[in-house]
Amino acid sequence: MSDQELVELFHDVARISHQREVRNNDALAHGSGQSRCLLTLSGLGPVSQRRLAAILGIRSASLSELLGKMETRGWVVRTPHPGDGRTYMVALTEEGKAEAMRRRSAGDGASGELLAALSEGQREQFGEILAAIKRHYLELDSRER
Repeated sequence: MSDQELVELFHDVARISHQREVRNNDALAHGSGQSRCLLTLSGLGPVSQRRLAAILGIRSASLSELLGKMETRGWVVRTPHPGDGRTYMVALTEEGKAEAMRRRSAGDGASGELLAALSEGQREQFGEILAAIKRHYLELDSRER
């Protein structure tokens, strides 16, 4: 399998898993854009608004509207980016972290469904692979700051 095919397969599985999670859980289905944003920020930590839009795959204007609603709820805070005055840094507030945890727990049933296809050995190997990818991205992010 080529690198491109492998990456496409990974994204397909993530998309299908997310769709099943939302479809089977009303707490996530309501405001799924906000759920995606909360869960993404809880995994990344503070990130530039421009990068968050790219990660979520949405237009900057759409993200601004979404973040405005989330700010009103007290879930996120935007501060000027220290190195680039044209963009903002986005971070979860304590309330946002709590909401992300609540939504993550609501979706935990889907995690079991996703991993049920794997043997214990495959689960361990999958965890190691994902951890390596995460470390690589965090290293890249730290170089970009």
